[in-house]
Amino acid sequence: MTSHKIHTSRSARPTSSRTESGVLMLALAVLVACKGSQRDRPPQDLPKPADAAIPDANLDACRATAARVPSLPPPQRALALLKDCQPCGDWTPLLAWSIPPADGGPTRAAIEQAMLACKAYCEPNAKQRFLGTLDAARGQPTRTPWRLLGEICKAEVSAVPDTRFMGAAYFALDRIARAIHDPGLLAAIELPLPAITVSGVGVDLPSSPLTAPEAGPVALTLDAAQIWLGTLPTAKLSPTGLQVLGDYPGTPIDPKALAAALAKPELAGHPIALLAPNGLGAARVVEVVAAAGGHDLRLAVADVQVRGWTVPATVPISLLGKPAGAGAAGVRLTLDATAFEAVKAAKAIPRADFLRAPVTIAVDSTATVTSLATLLGALGYFEVKAVVLVNAAAKPPAAKP
Repeated sequence: MTSHKIHTSRSARPTSSRTESGVLMLALAVLVACKGSQRDRPPQDLPKPADAAIPDANLDACRATAARVPSLPPPQRALALLKDCQPCGDWTPLLAWSIPPADGGPTRAAIEQAMLACKAYCEPNAKQRFLGTLDAARGQPTRTPWRLLGEICKAEVSAVPDTRFMGAAYFALDRIARAIHDPGLLAAIELPLPAITVSGVGVDLPSSPLTAPEAGPVALTLDAAQIWLGTLPTAKLSPTGLQVLGDYPGTPIDPKALAAALAKPELAGHPIALLAPNGLGAARVVEVVAAAGGHDLRLAVADVQVRGWTVPATVPISLLGKPAGAGAAGVRLTLDATAFEAVKAAKAIPRADFLRAPVTIAVDSTATVTSLATLLGALGYFEVKAVVLVNAAAKPPAAKP
């Protein structure tokens, strides 16, 4: 850069000196103006994080998937839409939002960019509340940022009539429905939702080695003290997002009134999903099955196709309180806390024996819903269609030495 000296002594050529001085002042003015212009100019957008969402404007594949989704097993429908419909980019930063970056989760910047790409915020306060609670919620069993987003934005993120389902997957499905925007195409799609109560808490269902994708729609939900009869939640898609259906968990019902309630004509021929926490004693299931009066109950188990999106499936075996008809005594298995010995015993029994007479499961005091689900899944591989649940005889106290 050329250096200019400012002369304070009289020049030998006044005219030339005035010219040089004018040029100098003009250059300084331009320099100051340029610096001021740079200060006033808004900052340039920073490069997008490598794992941020990249908008996908091509909805042809998405609409093709939407057309075939109704023919898929219910638990697989949400996954199909999330894989082929990415109207605001890769869903990974949002679906994996709860994993801390130190454990391989997305960066905060990636989550922020994905939310902006999806136009997630209906007002500035929604953005502030979501991002303000994001870091503390990561790695924790909570959906606080999403529920706050739902409380503020409500119908704009399909958080109606309440926020119980708000989470990354639910938000993504809302955005997919709005992007497809074809009423005829969307009307045929119904998605099972997680079995969550209005408080935002769901039943921690057991897993099983064998499941059927169908569950409900009628469901019995139980804990150690109460039974609820209701309808499992589902969502219909529309150009304005998701419409939640069902009254889950329903209303409390007395065990003495259960058989009559299940005998209603509209329930005839439809298995009832039985939802129970995985750590609950299996003896409680025996009580409810006995109170059902011979109606077809099926144990609900967890089906996890999408992270943070557990929907009920069932083990395809009817649970009975007593044999359906008279006949010879069949296979009898005793279930404990692990189900290991019961499964081992079942493997040693000829398959034909399972088909000749009812299979009875005697539940001891240590058995849980988890061990029951494990044994039922194993029996499903032997083509067992129904089991009778009874309580095992109490073991005599150990003799004193």
